[in-house]
Amino acid sequence: MWGARFLCGVVLALWCGQSWAQRAGESAVTEAEDAFGVRVGNESIGLYGAYDARGFSPVQAGNVRIEGLYFDQQSQPNNRVVRGSAVHVGISAQSYPFPAPTGVADYILRLPGDKPIVSNVLTYGNYDTIIVELDGQVPVNDKLSLGLGAGIVRYDNDGASKNFEWNAGLLFRARPSDNAEISGFWSQLEDCHNEQQMQIYSGGLYEPPRYQRRVYYGQGWSQGDCRESSGGVLGRFVLPDDWTVRGGAFRSESIQHRGYGDYLRNVQPDGSGQHMIQRFPRQAFTSYSGELRATKLFSENHRRHTIDVSLRARDVQRTFGGTDTVSLGTGYVGVKSRLPEPVFHLGPQTNDHTKQGTVGLSYDGLWAGVGALGFGVQKVLYHRDTQQPNVPLAVSKSQPWLYNGTLNVLLNKQVAAYASFTRGLEESGTAPFSAVNGGEAMPAALTRQIDAGLRYAITPRLNFVAGVFQVEKPYFSLNAANVFGPSGQVRHRGIELSLAGRVIEGLTVVGGAVLLQPRVSGDAVDRGIVGRIPLGPRERFALITLQYQPVSWGGLGIDGQVTNNGGQVARTDNRLRVGGITQLNLGARYNFKLADVPASLRAQMQNVTNAFTWNVSNSGSFSPRSPRRFYVTLAADF
Repeated sequence: MWGARFLCGVVLALWCGQSWAQRAGESAVTEAEDAFGVRVGNESIGLYGAYDARGFSPVQAGNVRIEGLYFDQQSQPNNRVVRGSAVHVGISAQSYPFPAPTGVADYILRLPGDKPIVSNVLTYGNYDTIIVELDGQVPVNDKLSLGLGAGIVRYDNDGASKNFEWNAGLLFRARPSDNAEISGFWSQLEDCHNEQQMQIYSGGLYEPPRYQRRVYYGQGWSQGDCRESSGGVLGRFVLPDDWTVRGGAFRSESIQHRGYGDYLRNVQPDGSGQHMIQRFPRQAFTSYSGELRATKLFSENHRRHTIDVSLRARDVQRTFGGTDTVSLGTGYVGVKSRLPEPVFHLGPQTNDHTKQGTVGLSYDGLWAGVGALGFGVQKVLYHRDTQQPNVPLAVSKSQPWLYNGTLNVLLNKQVAAYASFTRGLEESGTAPFSAVNGGEAMPAALTRQIDAGLRYAITPRLNFVAGVFQVEKPYFSLNAANVFGPSGQVRHRGIELSLAGRVIEGLTVVGGAVLLQPRVSGDAVDRGIVGRIPLGPRERFALITLQYQPVSWGGLGIDGQVTNNGGQVARTDNRLRVGGITQLNLGARYNFKLADVPASLRAQMQNVTNAFTWNVSNSGSFSPRSPRRFYVTLAADF
């Protein structure tokens, strides 16, 4: 029976396939507990994501978890092993014994269950993207289950560049006893023939000329190739006297075999600019990380006390640099130019080795009907060696104390007030490849965050959250010599709102807004070299999503979403801004039976009105907002 089902799934995948156990029922809208960011399968919704929360990146800061355990991400585990992720900020971050500034991005594994399933999904779009994947789970016995999957993807990106990807994953889940569970995963992705669209930099106080979207302006030979892999083992053991031990050990690697950067700099009002091409040699980023945590639970009457002792560690090695940049003469915005590949002279590379260990102790007290109080302290040992070509070894050490505190008070049965303070040691990311020192890891830095707000349970299935926050970090930017490095301090203050849940039977809402005030301070600002507003974050983002799928419609549902982005500064001196954009997305979903198995058909059109604005990166490059696009997905679980 299992073999017949698996074979049937394979046959179906050849003409309709993308993936994973029980994919037909996945919906980011119905599974979102708030509007702060959730991803389920291929769908995502919310104000934030793993690479953008409160104007910063949890991934870049090193605030990533897998099933709640510390994970140093160099490559993201793919959809073969990850069911989804959620961004936790404000009151939702208080569930973590050691929260972090910028919020926490937590990946949820697609652990195999106790019955055989083969899932297939086919996605066509956006544009001419085609995704074909097949995944399955099989119980070996009542104590061990296995999962496996593979996929092939042909991406057609916003800028009409193409890339081909294959990915695969394996999982296992073992339950040797009622008090023990061990699981593990491995995922790999090969991204081949990754074309590089031209990046545009304005030469003055003006936007670049608008050009036709969905046209590839890069070179046919500027194709990169990369490999990403990650894996790990997790365990959970319940011990006598209310002790629980959890642990995870992970490996994450990203290797770029070769890569290119295509830039049109100093663009003039007529669209002309200096065309530069950059060639990267092999770049490698590998990390080993993990956490061992022991939890003790005490209970007395209506009070519960939880103590966590944690040991975290990571060992990261990076090899980068050695790039060569060649001028291709004068180029023009919106004009194709097919030029022969020049001769590149690649140079020696930089090697970077970071080791970090952290021991922590936290307490969380819960008083039923009253509230909760928590605090934690951590000691960090940080060591980093950087060996640049023809430069003496640079050594960086730090041994800071980190601490956090949380407070949650129930004002009545429906309203809770919360507040928290967190001091962290976070990664500062890497220099963009457009910089002279592209790929160089910036030094880890002390950061801090405070937030407070209210959560109102309008009904048992509909919640509203309103909060304020402030995050402070060192600021990194490009200087006049195009070198990326520290140049002051950045502070993000903001207001965030979330409304999520079921309004009435069949009607689900996910809506929210974040109003952000990013500000930079320091010597560069005082001397007028850098403006007070940093490049990158938009000062406003709001969305409202409604999905209506009543039982009387027999599995049919419709949904609509409106998003609004505020404007951005487009120069480091803040003398140029680009406008905001309001976007409309419309979709439908149909859950049905296909050959007596659960299936779903999902379709959505994004940016229905084909609205236009520029996106400006933190390095100052301009790219147009994605035009109108459409996708359709068919999923079936055998």
